[in-house]
Amino acid sequence: MTDRYLLDTVTLSKMTPAQRASDFVRTHCAVPTPVLYEASGLSERDALTPLEYRTTIEVLQHLRIVIASVTDDDKLLDLYRNEGNGDVFLLAVALAERAAADGQLFGDCWIIATDDHGLTRKAAELDLPTCTSAEFIALLR
Repeated sequence: MTDRYLLDTVTLSKMTPAQRASDFVRTHCAVPTPVLYEASGLSERDALTPLEYRTTIEVLQHLRIVIASVTDDDKLLDLYRNEGNGDVFLLAVALAERAAADGQLFGDCWIIATDDHGLTRKAAELDLPTCTSAEFIALLR
């Protein structure tokens, strides 16, 4: 089993350009398309394109599960302000990858790297592992 990481916009913004371009990030990390869109303000956004985790049918099926679990108290998604789109996709990708790993002898463990408290709470509710940006960045040293 290999630990793989899904990177949130906040985590990406806290990383240096060299960290974002590191071998570890290129081999162990992915960025869902909506998060990549949110990170469009980063100077080397094009360098992140190879990390893109494109939306699949499986991800959309798990997105339904995530959206159905969201309550007003979650403060995870605000469609009126266009906030949280990347967060729900991070959760959906992690669920899709967990489902894929369940059918494998040694499936990867996908960990969401974020400092977003709402995202972390919802991930815990869905039994998905997370780490903070600082914990993730420490792995790069």
